[in-house]
Amino acid sequence: MHIRMLVCTFFMKYYPDLIRRGHVHILQTPLFRVRNKQENRYCYSIEEKEEAIAALKNKVEITRFKGLGEISSDEFADFIGEGMRLDEVSLAEEESIAEIMEFYMGDNTIERQNWLRGNLKSEKELEDIDFN
Repeated sequence: MHIRMLVCTFFMKYYPDLIRRGHVHILQTPLFRVRNKQENRYCYSIEEKEEAIAALKNKVEITRFKGLGEISSDEFADFIGEGMRLDEVSLAEEESIAEIMEFYMGDNTIERQNWLRGNLKSEKELEDIDFN
């Protein structure tokens, strides 16, 4: 997430029009790999993981990815292409880049920490949220 924030602030500072025009996206990477000897499935949520476990049934191995660095370059090719999941980075015309940059990258450490504490969710809390 830290690297994501740095890249987003780079584009926000130097290329805000690319963001406003919808040209900047974040690649979602899988949270889990569920596999047996015949098939690999990459899962982006706990629900997808449970569905994959049920579908693959026997001798299932589950790997939890904590970040992109844990995914091999060979595997990376498995979730790039037509089915890849992208989140658009958006910035409305009325949003102030200076204010956004100050909040995320400025000296307001306490304010930012309080915002994070109020908005971060643990894995357990995320399990209980219905994203649909």
